[in-house]
Amino acid sequence: MSYRSPRHFHPAQARAARIQAHKQQLAMRLVGALVGLTLLTGGLLVALQAHAADSTVAQPATSASTAKLGTVQSVQAVEVKGKGSGVGVVAGAVVGGLLGNQVGRGTGNALATVGGAAAGGYAGNEVEKHVKRHTLFKTSVKLDDGSVHTYTVGQQYAVGARVKVSGKKLSPAP
Repeated sequence: MSYRSPRHFHPAQARAARIQAHKQQLAMRLVGALVGLTLLTGGLLVALQAHAADSTVAQPATSASTAKLGTVQSVQAVEVKGKGSGVGVVAGAVVGGLLGNQVGRGTGNALATVGGAAAGGYAGNEVEKHVKRHTLFKTSVKLDDGSVHTYTVGQQYAVGARVKVSGKKLSPAP
């Protein structure tokens, strides 16, 4: 058995090696494009959410005559999933793409990379929403005029507590 240096490949082996190198290069370009697109999308989502938070329309002050008084009848805690900001998607897609890139060769590698990025992005978004979850309170209030209304608020009131209702907001009665 004779030793052949890597420079002396059979022409078919050399062609196969070039094709394999080209496929790997395309896969890496695809991963780079996906990561870049994911980062761009996440950045745009964060920017849009920040802009939406800054550009809220000021509501006119509620006059004392429209505020109503009532008594809390019941309170039920409701767990609400948080909102994803895009950070979880980006982080998950990058990690998933990197992990997927470790699997297979050629076309299988490219598919694993894309699949890993997609699955990682989804998982990252779900993890972010889970971390940002919070509790709201579904509160039934019987107003002094006899009508009963339900409000979903961030503060828990005791049953029997007197509250002031202004629009969709509750506050302790004076």
